[in-house]
Amino acid sequence: MVSPSQLASWQPARLSEIAEAVVGHRRSLTGLHDDLDAGRPPASWTFEDATAARTEHDRLSSALATQVAETTGVIEALDAAATSLAAAKELLQGAMRRGGYNGLHIDHATGAVSIARTFDDEDELAYARTVQQEVAEQIETALADAAAADQALAAALTAAAMTDVNDIGSLADQQALLDFQAKSPADQVRYLLDHPEAYALLGEHLSPEVKAGLGAEVADGLDRMAQDPQAFGDADTVARYTALLGALGDDPDVMAPMYRRLGADGLLGTYDGLASFMGFSDDPNLATLAGELRSGLQVATRAEGFDGEAFGQELVQLATRTADGDTMDAYFDTYPSSPLHAAVLDYLMRDGDYGEDFVRGVAWQLDEFERTVDPQLVQSWMQHTGMGSPLNGLDADPGSLLGRTPDPMGATMGQLGKHPSLGLEFFSDGDGEERAEYYFAERDWSRDGFQGIAEAALGIGTDPGNIASSPEQTGLFVSDALGRLPDNPRFTAEHAEGASEPLGALLKHYMPSVQIAVASPTSADGGAAVLTLRDDFLPRLENQPRINSGDLDSILKVALSTDDGMARVAEGIANYRQTSIGGWSAMNAAGVESATYPALENVLTSSTRLEGHMQELLAQMDIEGAKSRDQQIAAFTGLVSKAAALVPLPGAEMVVDVAGTTGKQIADAAWSEIRNVPSGQITAIFGGNEDAARAAATDTFTDSQARTVVTSFLALAEAGVVDVPPELRDTWMPGGRLISVDQIPLDDLAVRHYEAGTLLRPLVSVDEIRDAFEDPYNVISTENKQ
Repeated sequence: MVSPSQLASWQPARLSEIAEAVVGHRRSLTGLHDDLDAGRPPASWTFEDATAARTEHDRLSSALATQVAETTGVIEALDAAATSLAAAKELLQGAMRRGGYNGLHIDHATGAVSIARTFDDEDELAYARTVQQEVAEQIETALADAAAADQALAAALTAAAMTDVNDIGSLADQQALLDFQAKSPADQVRYLLDHPEAYALLGEHLSPEVKAGLGAEVADGLDRMAQDPQAFGDADTVARYTALLGALGDDPDVMAPMYRRLGADGLLGTYDGLASFMGFSDDPNLATLAGELRSGLQVATRAEGFDGEAFGQELVQLATRTADGDTMDAYFDTYPSSPLHAAVLDYLMRDGDYGEDFVRGVAWQLDEFERTVDPQLVQSWMQHTGMGSPLNGLDADPGSLLGRTPDPMGATMGQLGKHPSLGLEFFSDGDGEERAEYYFAERDWSRDGFQGIAEAALGIGTDPGNIASSPEQTGLFVSDALGRLPDNPRFTAEHAEGASEPLGALLKHYMPSVQIAVASPTSADGGAAVLTLRDDFLPRLENQPRINSGDLDSILKVALSTDDGMARVAEGIANYRQTSIGGWSAMNAAGVESATYPALENVLTSSTRLEGHMQELLAQMDIEGAKSRDQQIAAFTGLVSKAAALVPLPGAEMVVDVAGTTGKQIADAAWSEIRNVPSGQITAIFGGNEDAARAAATDTFTDSQARTVVTSFLALAEAGVVDVPPELRDTWMPGGRLISVDQIPLDDLAVRHYEAGTLLRPLVSVDEIRDAFEDPYNVISTENKQ
């Protein structure tokens, strides 16, 4: 620790003098770049010695550039230390003067402060003790700041002496940096406004004052354009600000001051003016500028000290016209463009990584608007200030003629899914019950196909942080969400396509709860609850959401309505089956008593019922792309089979670790991997053959029963429970990899079924597996008869 006497003896001004001297030496060296360039052997010299000379010249030039570059960090460290030490020294001197004036004794070696005289008056003594405490705190702060500055300078000097790092560039680049640093802060700002491309070289060496000045200048320029929207028709002006935001937009020290200056009103006005020209202008920079503004806002809201919550609240109040009358009048008097603010809010919130405080401000304020204003007025606001905006076409599906249908709250729900702890708070604070009922069971989400609310459920319900810190609350949230969504009158496969994959992924995460709902169907429609699930071959799973069977079928009909959603559900079934088999296999090898062959048969039959239930639901659905429902069932079976090959299982080394134990460690290890299948892998694998698989599928009940037996055999083979005999490996394992069930031609299915059954019979009852399969085609035939 630095002592008061040490700090008093230090001379910060001397550090500034040293920094100036180093700057002079650096300037002399960087000035050599023209001579160095001139001295390089020309490329026209092709003889061997010339080539060697050029190589050596380049090496020496690079080494010199590196040595000079390191002085930049030294100079900046010297300047920073001089400033910090001067401030610390001034703080110490002020504390010592105040202490002496109030009769305190200060130890110059330790900084300890004591009262040097006695007091007869209690009030005077109390005051002296207060001053003593304050002076001691001042001294402590001064000494700590001085120590930190000393350590930072020592680290910079050590790094320069011990390493060779050039993070600036050539001597010419360093000369440019020196020339720039010689400018005044105002001139630096003006230079960068005219040369934004130079920010890549110069940005790291700017003072906070210059960065704040840049932000303010860009904000003022944008605000002028917003007040005179004809400026957005000037391609050069739009290109200038697009380039500025492209260069500066990643720096929070520029973006935070910029958005403070621009304000929520200036941002909305800028988007209004920009959108007013996007509809008929062919200037591509208008769309680019819209994206840069959004990206810059995200950077600003993540910056330390930026009041994102207040900015988000004001943004929503202005956009929804719920700010006070004077504020709204001032806005419309200042910014003349047509205010399509629902589209602006939707565009801002539907993509990107915002700071949590900003998302809080938007979500809570928008919730207040949605739940206190007449729902028809909310819909009218979205219609009249959302539809027709060119912003709706940005990020939209290329096949959509009209672009996205804006729904700001839907986009905000997606952001809550990206901030899951905030999302859990949103649905569990004092208003959480009412919010859950409104947003899950009542609100019409057909504008975005229920995508945002489903992404919120997925993000909140599967977040490891939520599960670790609030396991019961998280489980209850999932149970509540899955119980309320089916009550929403618009929650159908037709209107909730955007929810298909997120809900499929949510069910994948909680497949044991799905298995319970399928295995024990009930007509009861109880409230949200959590369960503790016990399985011999999986760990004890606590705080799992209870899912009512009727609600589950409604959720599944949406989840299975698209290929991506179907793939996530298939992954979940394969994960659940393979992990249970893997746990059984490891425990059986370790001699765990419960790992019997009848228990293995139960694993297979229960997972067969689970898969069969999904197939039964598919048989009731018309899905785009499927020529017939039985083809869709065959496609799903193929997805499950392919997913099984991707599930990681516990290795043999784990069997040794748990031999003689209950097997819980094996089950824990297996379950820890159950959700690690990368979503998208199976979709990509299956997607290329999807049309062919559907075209070739002509399943009947008998064919599906046969596929169930084959699938069970493949599941055991993947887990290493059964081996493929050498004489069958060319058929079952071409190239050393097990086939999946969808790769078996229908003409070969009977033979593969026979071979699989033969290999399974020593372990389990093939008839039990076949009988466990529910006949989805009964549904089809019943429908056909009607």
